[in-house]
Amino acid sequence: MDINTSRNLHKLVPILATICLFPRNAQAGLDKFSYLEKIEDWTIERKVDSITKNISCRASILNHGTWFSARIRLDRNDKLVFPSGSIKKKKTSSSTLTILRRHLKACRTSLIYMPKEAKE
Repeated sequence: MDINTSRNLHKLVPILATICLFPRNAQAGLDKFSYLEKIEDWTIERKVDSITKNISCRASILNHGTWFSARIRLDRNDKLVFPSGSIKKKKTSSSTLTILRRHLKACRTSLIYMPKEAKE
């Protein structure tokens, strides 16, 4: 075994150990949405499709009910959407929406989510 192979194995062992010991945590965001960050009342989540490798990111205000029936959210074009039949429309400032859109762009751009980059 040459020195480069040894170095690569040294890096690979902790990753494999994590996947074996904590399979759910290691697969967070794989084929299901998982929490990334909270901005005011908004939650940002991400899902990575294990087959196509597509990254999907979303922002919403959590509420009781399903995604479409109860959550105030940003759609695929980052437009604000209120659930049909919503009696009370929560006020969200334009500065908050700008921040959310930046964070969603950072989420969609790379597999490694760097919220500090989104704030700039």
